[in-house]
Amino acid sequence: MKNIVLNLRPGANSLSWAEFCETHPPYSLALDGYVRGKSRYDSQGPWLNLDHHEDVDRLTARATCAQVWLCIRQGLFEAFRDDQGRRAQVYVNDCDEDICLSWFLLKNPIRGCLPANFRLERLVNAVDLLDTIAGATLHPFDAILMGELAWIFEPYRQARLQGMLDTPDEQTHRAIIDAVFTRISDHLGDRGGSLPLDTRYERIGGGDQWTMVREIGQQSRMGMLNDGIRAYVSVRRRADGSWAYSIGRASPFASFDVPAILEALNDAEPRGRGKWGGGNLVGGSPRQHGSALKPDELEGIVNSIAGCWISMNAGERRTLARSSVAVG
Repeated sequence: MKNIVLNLRPGANSLSWAEFCETHPPYSLALDGYVRGKSRYDSQGPWLNLDHHEDVDRLTARATCAQVWLCIRQGLFEAFRDDQGRRAQVYVNDCDEDICLSWFLLKNPIRGCLPANFRLERLVNAVDLLDTIAGATLHPFDAILMGELAWIFEPYRQARLQGMLDTPDEQTHRAIIDAVFTRISDHLGDRGGSLPLDTRYERIGGGDQWTMVREIGQQSRMGMLNDGIRAYVSVRRRADGSWAYSIGRASPFASFDVPAILEALNDAEPRGRGKWGGGNLVGGSPRQHGSALKPDELEGIVNSIAGCWISMNAGERRTLARSSVAVG
């Protein structure tokens, strides 16, 4: 599969669909936030964007890996091919679980179409669900599968918690994708491992119906949900002195207006640091430079939005939700 090539641009700002098609060669395929907006396809390139973050209702959209899996099964490489066979220039700006599994599927398209490949299908379905809700699952899979997932994606989860991904170093990101790729192969070949889950976290603030936390374990969000937290802000101090934040809720049924909060934080963030981004369930601080907002400043902004949301009646909430569609 030498004509299926991974182009890593860690921390790069997302492009518009028009910019992507204008600046990238035919047979280009963008994954999981490299291009802003919903999934799109243009047969003239061909060009393809697969994503589930912006311009969608995240709870009802497939994660990127599940879109890749279905596209392959429904003929992706009948279009993405030339006289030398399958061809794709794959572009990503991160190395999370969704991207790692998507890349594995693209490099193993025949394997993904085998009707008896139950282990791979189960893996895609599990990552699809967990990535859709950013790991904040109310009802985890069975302990055996959760332990296997913890082992497969340990290279990424460990690097994330340790702040190794704060700098846009291509070699670091590629090493993580390669390590997870190998572990997926070992898992499918019944040579994989398993790890105990670490759901530890620390409460450090919050407000009415939401909690500010410091994540300790690689499965900390499962612990948060198990303890009744349905909306959260996760805080981590970066090595450069700035802050990394993740803002999320378990589902649209939690009264925590993530798009409105992201919009307010973009207004408060000093110019030149990048944009807060995300969808209607989860979002975060600028990837490359982090946030200049301190936790107590952010807590005040979130409480002003969250308190406003809780005090509104149903009609007022619908009005605010409609006004927030552009950012979620």
